[in-house]
Amino acid sequence: MSKNLELMKKIIEEKKKKSSQQMSKGRPAKRIGGSRKGINSYKQGGVFDK
Repeated sequence: MSKNLELMKKIIEEKKKKSSQQMSKGRPAKRIGGSRKGINSYKQGGVFDK
């Protein structure tokens, strides 16, 4: 039982080291995509408005 516990602790320590070694760039920028046009509020007509 103690062997399993030691193995688990060892694995956890390795994972902690591995995750701390990764280069984290911090949070990404808030604006990912470009800006969008607003919704057209005027009606453009349909098939029969020609």
